[in-house]
Amino acid sequence: MKALEFILSSFWHWAGFMAILALTLYFGCNTILQLGNRILRHSTLKKIGYPPIHCDGDGDCREDYDGD
Repeated sequence: MKALEFILSSFWHWAGFMAILALTLYFGCNTILQLGNRILRHSTLKKIGYPPIHCDGDGDCREDYDGD
């Protein structure tokens, strides 16, 4: 209860708390989403392989690929 009283005692305390809370939530959610993305990407690349036959090493379409 003292923390809430401290936060609500001044606009600047409240604004600082909201900024810290927003940054914490943003980076926390971003980390969780990035981790999930990397896990799914890794499993897809492990299953399918990379690069596909029509792509070069960095994923661009190869000029010498004729579709056969």
